Amino acid sequence: MDLTVKNLSVTFGDKKIFENFSYVFKEGEITCVLGESGIGKSTLLNCVASVIPYKGEIDKDGGVSYIFQEDRLVPTLSVFKNLELVLKGVDKDKKWRKEKIDEMLKLVELDGEEKKIKAELSGGMAQRVAMARAFLYPSEVLLLDEPFKGLDPSLKGRLIKTFVKLYEKERRTVIFVTHAIDEALLLADKIIMIKGSPAVISFESEIKAEKAERNLSDDAFDRLRKKLLECWEQV
Repeated sequence: MDLTVKNLSVTFGDKKIFENFSYVFKEGEITCVLGESGIGKSTLLNCVASVIPYKGEIDKDGGVSYIFQEDRLVPTLSVFKNLELVLKGVDKDKKWRKEKIDEMLKLVELDGEEKKIKAELSGGMAQRVAMARAFLYPSEVLLLDEPFKGLDPSLKGRLIKTFVKLYEKERRTVIFVTHAIDEALLLADKIIMIKGSPAVISFESEIKAEKAERNLSDDAFDRLRKKLLECWEQV
């Protein structure tokens, strides 16, 4: 089912982050929420995950999983044990869990690395484990809180390809927040830009091109990038 946010209101001190904010996040699509730092993007995710108080209604089906900027792996556990943590509550036996984890490790190209702990992994490997963990968790909604922020372009490109591969196989309703326009262009089915205090939607666009085939040098993407930049710079 769609994830529906209706009349969301959040206030921190004297600052209104959202006031009667409403939007429908379509089932099985990636909706990217663009906006500058501090505008309320992460606050929106936290409301959807029910980890902060809010007024209004958020109607969703099933659980929620997260991919953060940090990998948040348990440093003393192996890759396998980190992934197994999210399956322990599922009523399946150890053989089933091992098969699911082995399948996911192949998808993120980490098969053979399951015994390593975090200190033995590169930053990119650890983030791939975090992606695998999020998709293993039996949720209907996946929240991405700037997971590619601060990465060099080469690593970012590889991780985005990994995410697309996982998403195409294990499709979820995804809310992806970022301040990076090109990340949105590569991943989103829909892009919304939020601005102001309280935050409102100032721009919305849909992208129909297949994610695995997107080329940001194409004219259509260049035009959309320019529109997004124009909207971003408007007061």
